[in-house]
Amino acid sequence: MPNLGHCKCCGDKVSSEAASCPHCGQPEPYDDKWKYVAELLQQGDKVNAVKYVRESTGLGIREAINFVEKNFTRTS
Repeated sequence: MPNLGHCKCCGDKVSSEAASCPHCGQPEPYDDKWKYVAELLQQGDKVNAVKYVRESTGLGIREAINFVEKNFTRTS
């Protein structure tokens, strides 16, 4: 069964079985490291989730916060 994860290039949601990202075209886009970010957020630890994104991507603080909010925050 495929897992839903995040593209290692653009960060948008992608299936673990996708040959390329439907958003940016990155080949073999699925990246399991974002699963750790999701786990941190489920535990209510947004600070360390943003810190992990910054360390993994080199993004600045504002960009990392935006990345986490765009890709991991569920809207109802």
